[in-house]
Amino acid sequence: MIKILNNLFSRIPSPTRRKGFSLVETVVYIGMVIVILVALVNMLLSMSRAYGYLKYSRHLQSSATASIDRMVRDIRNSVSIDVAQSTLDSNPGILMLNTTTEAGAAQTFQYYISSGVIHVKQDGVDLGPLSLPDVIVNSLIFRKIETGISQAVKIEMTLTAGTRTANFYDTAILRGSY
Repeated sequence: MIKILNNLFSRIPSPTRRKGFSLVETVVYIGMVIVILVALVNMLLSMSRAYGYLKYSRHLQSSATASIDRMVRDIRNSVSIDVAQSTLDSNPGILMLNTTTEAGAAQTFQYYISSGVIHVKQDGVDLGPLSLPDVIVNSLIFRKIETGISQAVKIEMTLTAGTRTANFYDTAILRGSY
């Protein structure tokens, strides 16, 4: 009988029991949700900045690598530098190389900047850009180095992508000069 009475009284709603949240609890929960949302937004913005930084770093490196590798390869295979058609020791530099094909025919390569992008011409025909479109070439300087035995070209290049700027240098000896 006692069990039956306990069951009956437990099902009767108590006037002191209320359903829902109090105003203080609601304010605390909303405050916690706002703190979590601010932390998430801050984390997303930080990740976005890091992604942009890495993307531009990769574009700088790949543009510099492609451009310098191509220039160094052509310089090493060249017979001489056409000083009259080159702009040396100043920015923007132009480098005109005299070389020969495998068959022995004369051939020229010209490196220059057009609209902030490095271009190459082979026998007067533009082969296109060497750097990526979102990378700007701020400076391109070619320096001729001459010894009694050989010739070399030093390349100095400054590239910008987004907010990143980097300097790149390389030197190549003309194989046909020694």
